[in-house]
Amino acid sequence: MKSDARLDAMLAEREVIVCVGCGGAGKTTVAASLAFEAARRGRKALVLTIDPARRLADAMGVESLGNRPHAIPREMLDELGVPEAGALSAMMLDMKRTFDDLVERFAESEEVRDRVFANSIYQHVSNALAGSVEYSAMEKVFEMHQSAAFDLIVVDTPPAQHALDFLEAPQRLLEFLDSRIVKMLIHPAFKAGRFGFRLFHRATQRVLHVLERITGIGFLEDLSEFLIAFDAMSVGFRDRALRVRALLLGPRSSFVLVSGPGRISAGHATDFLDHLAGFGVPLAGVLVNRMRLWPSPGPPPADAPWQAADVEALRDALRAGEGADYPAELAAEAAAKAATRYAEWVRADARSAQPLRERVEAQGCFWGCIPEFERDVHDLSSLACVADQIAGKEEEP
Repeated sequence: MKSDARLDAMLAEREVIVCVGCGGAGKTTVAASLAFEAARRGRKALVLTIDPARRLADAMGVESLGNRPHAIPREMLDELGVPEAGALSAMMLDMKRTFDDLVERFAESEEVRDRVFANSIYQHVSNALAGSVEYSAMEKVFEMHQSAAFDLIVVDTPPAQHALDFLEAPQRLLEFLDSRIVKMLIHPAFKAGRFGFRLFHRATQRVLHVLERITGIGFLEDLSEFLIAFDAMSVGFRDRALRVRALLLGPRSSFVLVSGPGRISAGHATDFLDHLAGFGVPLAGVLVNRMRLWPSPGPPPADAPWQAADVEALRDALRAGEGADYPAELAAEAAAKAATRYAEWVRADARSAQPLRERVEAQGCFWGCIPEFERDVHDLSSLACVADQIAGKEEEP
């Protein structure tokens, strides 16, 4: 793809880039490549991924990724032309550890903190609460941004079932804290305290006793302890959620939609655009990954890409190179058929992506295509090749 001034400005000026899109589009690879390109332009970049696949750690030259930034070795960056001012780090979200860090930050005392950590309700909530992955990712982005250790944080978002789970997680937390069920339970809990739930309304008692029988845990006492401790921390959680939301929807952040080239992927991306627009998300542009492109500049010929004379020339070249016994004519015909089929795929990808492209460009956002590579991204130099395509440093194949 050609260099785009809007993409260049995003890489130079933004502090957070969020890669969104449906699963399978290659968000992890694109996010890592954007971070690498920012480092190559002299910025200290961090890519935060939720993808547990081993290949990203391999590609970035580290043994493993965890909940703390892992710097890519300087010698590897030197080999790929990253200047001294630039740096690249990577980390993988640990949802449980992130929640624990929040509790440590907002608990009013070590005693409260330890009670929360030991509480079976908290252990279930921090691992299984709807949206907890998304909220943990949002919190980790904010934590890294506040540390001021990086010029740019590129986020590989979770593969959400709904388009905006990642963005709506802070709002859902606020709604949970203010919900009727929490208020209904928390005030009697304060009254009941360590004396059990004798002061609960009779209907509430019945519900909680049923839950206790179903779960097989000391639900009443655990819930009382959890609600009392959590209420003391709720102000901190609420303030944090609002600040995270303000960062991601503010002028320091941009969103990049990553899509596949097929009709279904392009359709999902179009739906994503509708949701993003309704949410007021600062969309910077769209990158279509694994796009099948014609080797020479421009689209493939409208008719068959290989004419009879081309097939004959290839046949003669194969005979000259491989010998008279080589089935040159069959090989030349097979190559012509393969080229014709590939041209059909190229045209199909272009047709599928065209409505999405027209809409994106009408919004004033950048549009880019990353070609399909022969091999998966498996090392840092592969990421550099993807970055070259994104940044327009190589001609489209």
